[in-house]
Amino acid sequence: MTSASHQDHLLALLARFTTQVPLDLDPRTRQAVKRALVDTLAVALGGLQHPGAIVARRYARLAQVGADSPVGTTLWGSGERVLIEVAALANAAPLRGYDYNDLYVGLGAGHPSDMIPGLLGLAQVCRADGARTLGAIALGYEVCLHLFDLFDLAAHGWDYPVVTALAATCAAARLIGLDDQQTREALSIVATTHFVSDEVESGELNARGDLTLWKRFNAGHGIRQAIYAVLLAQVGAEGAVRPFEGRVGLLAKLGLDNGTTEALATRLTPSSSLTRVADVTFKRWPVGSRAQSAIQSALDARARLIAEGINPRDLQSVQVRCDPQVFSHLVSSRADPYHPTSRETADHSLPFIVASAVLDGEIRPASFDPARVIETWRQAFVADRVHVEASSELAGGAGTGFLSSVTLVGAGNRAWTGAASAPPGHPLNPFTDAEMQAKLVENVTPLFGSGRAEQMLAAIGAIEQSTTMDDLCRLTVLDHPAAIDHVEVG
Repeated sequence: MTSASHQDHLLALLARFTTQVPLDLDPRTRQAVKRALVDTLAVALGGLQHPGAIVARRYARLAQVGADSPVGTTLWGSGERVLIEVAALANAAPLRGYDYNDLYVGLGAGHPSDMIPGLLGLAQVCRADGARTLGAIALGYEVCLHLFDLFDLAAHGWDYPVVTALAATCAAARLIGLDDQQTREALSIVATTHFVSDEVESGELNARGDLTLWKRFNAGHGIRQAIYAVLLAQVGAEGAVRPFEGRVGLLAKLGLDNGTTEALATRLTPSSSLTRVADVTFKRWPVGSRAQSAIQSALDARARLIAEGINPRDLQSVQVRCDPQVFSHLVSSRADPYHPTSRETADHSLPFIVASAVLDGEIRPASFDPARVIETWRQAFVADRVHVEASSELAGGAGTGFLSSVTLVGAGNRAWTGAASAPPGHPLNPFTDAEMQAKLVENVTPLFGSGRAEQMLAAIGAIEQSTTMDDLCRLTVLDHPAAIDHVEVG
């Protein structure tokens, strides 16, 4: 038995919360989980042709199992049955393909919905019903957002899947019914084995002149580790005794002291209600959150330009003023933001993103197709006419929506300026249910057809009545799966 002097209070706190908090959701939280499901399916199924998703499916096929396997679940898009932890990785890769899923920013920041593909697959395996699945997802979000509020990961060189893996462990443990001790072991396994370096976010380019594909795997790998740890703990595996508060435990790695445990103890009480899933930001366009306000402002200005019959290609300049955090992330930290050469250098370049919104009147995954990125006239427009500067007047960070203002300057110095405001999907400008549903239809229809999109919306809307996740997972499978594997990778 562990002596009192060697207890890990944070480990005990997380396990107690995981096993005891009620999964009964109030209507607002239940609806928020459904919105997260809609957004997740919209983004992941719309990203099935991303190179990272194709590579992930190639890997997953090495772990195919029979239809009657107790640890097999659906590989989205293709419908093959693969090991549950492998599916957690492979089904999350398209979700991160276009930087399009939800976001939360506290002291740390990350994408909580990374855990949803893995949890849906696990629910399918353990025959969890819809209500239990919704509750487990809400529990995962609750832990995730509170940890993001208290863990400043980037300050110590760690990437956000450190947190999402822990949150997913809590959700998965509750989903399959681990007891308190088993939950402790699962959390300990993850906390001591899944330290994720932030080097993947360095912005350094690989031999192709692109960002590494591992960025698309990093999050799913954390969820894979969570499910792996939960299954290990279920059959008797043990983790370290003090994974969080030990001499070289997670808190020490993050430069935190035991005051963090005390702060969490006031937040994660077994008698509390699960509500935090409603606090995330969604994205209207498939780029990082720091570009969303700029896109909105650019489209606003462009609409008035077009109303006057002016061709955007005839503009003299495009002037962008932005929050200093936006400038740092999408301009100054990038190797050459005015001359992108690939998808991921373009969708991390504020000059290119704004130019595309102005020139095309939309931003979609196709906006960053490599052939479009390197078009000679488009490259010249970005380099010669777009100018970005940081503005202290727009400082406010995530809380205000990473604000940007775009001014289009035409002949005779006539100018059209778009408003600097929180973009659609931000808590200050939340999606309506119709807008959220439209995102799914927009992203799912090209591959699956509008009929399938409507079926998905109906299935999620009535998920509390579902006895298993089989029907929802079946809707993620294409009638002709070969359609998603014809894109050349690498």
